[in-house]
Amino acid sequence: MTTRRDAVHDTLRKSEGFRSAQDVYAEMRLHGAKIGLTTVYRALQALADGGKVDVLRNDDGESVYRACATDA
Repeated sequence: MTTRRDAVHDTLRKSEGFRSAQDVYAEMRLHGAKIGLTTVYRALQALADGGKVDVLRNDDGESVYRACATDA
């Protein structure tokens, strides 16, 4: 797992409930991370594909993510 993917995963593990990619991105940037929104989207997709995060669609059709309680 890449360093940026680890950072995205860590941000989700520290979060309550489901978060959008934009929310994750904004929080990471707020804490000084130098990461692009596209990188956050790619990391979230890779984490979802690897079973590390759950993904749902909200009422607006936006994908939202949360870290799995246990790693796959």
